[in-house]
Amino acid sequence: MKKMEKNRIKDIVCQIRQGAIILEGAISVLGVLSADSSRILTLILKQNAENSSGAKKILSAAKAKNIETAVFGPDEMTEFEKSVNGAGFCPLGKSHGGILATAARRKFLSLRELTDVLPKGQKYVSIAVIEGIEDPYNLGYAARAVYTQGIDALILPERDFGFSEATIEKASTGTFSKMPAAVFSKDKASLTQILKSEGFTIYCIDKESPANSKAKQTDIFEVKFAARSAFIIGGEKRGISGDFLAAADEIVKIPYANAFEHSLAAQSAATIVSYEIHRQRAAGK
Repeated sequence: MKKMEKNRIKDIVCQIRQGAIILEGAISVLGVLSADSSRILTLILKQNAENSSGAKKILSAAKAKNIETAVFGPDEMTEFEKSVNGAGFCPLGKSHGGILATAARRKFLSLRELTDVLPKGQKYVSIAVIEGIEDPYNLGYAARAVYTQGIDALILPERDFGFSEATIEKASTGTFSKMPAAVFSKDKASLTQILKSEGFTIYCIDKESPANSKAKQTDIFEVKFAARSAFIIGGEKRGISGDFLAAADEIVKIPYANAFEHSLAAQSAATIVSYEIHRQRAAGK
């Protein structure tokens, strides 16, 4: 392998060492490229992959944003994969189809910044607050569900996503980067206060209403979501925290057709709720 090619691999691996994530596959790369603020650092294509229809769209978008493109021959791509996997980063698979990119990690908004970027003059605005999903694949699936059903923004617990952000992006098929997203700290009361001050009705999705809760509990078949709605999904293990339940305007129950004592997976609950909000709005309810 030529020295120039080795240097290219070294430079890109250096980007990852310094905190960049690596995106795999045309869908993930194009999703980030088409987001309002592109975070792509280097586009990486395997030789001949640039002739596919997906790659042509990506190349066009990358050119418009003056993003550097590296085309690797077969040997160079193999060496690149070995270098990434050998360095202990997120494992690079074989399903990327010769289309990859390095990208800067996402900068999440503050809660106030998020409210500033929400649609203005729009009748319906909805926010998903996802409290307890730890698995990056499941978080990606949840992001995909709420995005496709028209939810306007996402709020997540503050954490170091690290290289799992690339997995979230892949599982969300590029939709995670398209949604405005903020993070909240341990002070959950501040989050609910801000949402209420912005006119949002808060719905906690839970199978039971706490004994000390003043909020009414309604089946999802009967609830009428407000024009400005924020719904909170908890994790399968710990559920929704007490502070959120105490601030809820309404507890929404997803009824089961069969006897089942456990909660739904968080991404499943997010899908059901966001679909119902979409259904009601499409029907003009």
